[in-house]
Amino acid sequence: MVGWPSSFRRGKGENSTSYLPIVRVKLAGGIRELVEDYDVLIVGAGLGGLALGCALVSNGRKVCLLEARPGVTRSKRGLTLQPNGLAAVRKLGLLDRVARIGSKTATIAWHEIGKKPLATLDYSILDHPHNHLLTVVPSDLELVLREAFSSRGGIICESTSFRDILSNRSERVLVEAERNGSPVMFSGRIIVGADGENSRVRQALGIPARVKKYPDHFLLMLAGPVASLQLEARQYVARGNMAGFFPTRDSTYIFYYLPNRTVAEFKLRGIESFKKQLAEIEPDVSDSLSNLGSWGDVAGVSARRVDVKSWVSDRAALLGDAVHALDPSWAQGANLSLQDALALTNTIERCFELNDFTAAKLKDYEKERRKQTEFVQNQAERTALFTTTESRFYYWLGKRVLQRTGRSKTLMRTALQASCGLTDHFSLREKIRFIT
Repeated sequence: MVGWPSSFRRGKGENSTSYLPIVRVKLAGGIRELVEDYDVLIVGAGLGGLALGCALVSNGRKVCLLEARPGVTRSKRGLTLQPNGLAAVRKLGLLDRVARIGSKTATIAWHEIGKKPLATLDYSILDHPHNHLLTVVPSDLELVLREAFSSRGGIICESTSFRDILSNRSERVLVEAERNGSPVMFSGRIIVGADGENSRVRQALGIPARVKKYPDHFLLMLAGPVASLQLEARQYVARGNMAGFFPTRDSTYIFYYLPNRTVAEFKLRGIESFKKQLAEIEPDVSDSLSNLGSWGDVAGVSARRVDVKSWVSDRAALLGDAVHALDPSWAQGANLSLQDALALTNTIERCFELNDFTAAKLKDYEKERRKQTEFVQNQAERTALFTTTESRFYYWLGKRVLQRTGRSKTLMRTALQASCGLTDHFSLREKIRFIT
């Protein structure tokens, strides 16, 4: 019999066990095994997995999150929630709590490095109840979601790594995991892989994926607060260079782009050289960089795109980066994952009503979400071509598009609706108007 995990979070008090039944399942070899049983198993307690868990437990489902990490560590970066992500947070009933941990801005001022301003994008022109940005520290948002999930009855099994999906003769999914070198098993009506671009659940399901590596690298960090940045965010571009400065509640989120091939040489110059460069780009941060004492205070990420043949299988589904990792130029990764979580919740509820967890029924979720996510993937990739390019022509064209967008409210509204995940296409006319 599988015993209680030694490191997990119970949802209704330390001694609550009434909603955790043990069931007997028959493995492929005829061996019977007792395992902990849930309605839904979610692999990965990141933002998408937690949001899905929160929505499901709010509907009375028994949900277990399997998380390889031992806990939540303080993030070294920021995360910007856009109108689509904020709408998802509101539907989870958490908007007020999330708003308290972030900093709200309505404008991004774009500048050419060392030269004149290019455009100011104003999100308040959007016809949307959340026509602004909210920049948070990801670990703070994760803690809010964890607390909501646990308080509603969900369970998080930490330090628990997914290993495989085992064949069995029941109508349940049997999952093998590992904790501290020892095997543990769980069962559920459905398993969801919310475990990132290298999803092990996706691999276990045998779902083909195409991973595209971009030649881009981003340095991400949190500096001290800057008074002049509390009312607006700022982004700076030059050919082959880009930097952004976004206010959080207690800090300034900075991201800096450089080509992958130059990262090692760039870091050899030292952190002080980098801080000097940031201060030259945005002088207002000069006195707020003292907490960046070494490269250990700076996170780094190389961009990848993930495309998969199918988002679902019998009794299984994938969400977030596991199915649509994308270039970070539109900062939509977490926002799309939050939308995925709500759409998948609705589909899973219909599956419970019909007692049908086949791929054919789960496909409703994929049909609802795929078009938009592929649109955002494609457009973010095209935006990166303009904003991080070393090509003189594409840099000139990118500036032209940005300046035209800044001068026209119609174009600005069209651009922001797309980058905020509020539409899934550009019309031919709209495409032409951006460049002519």
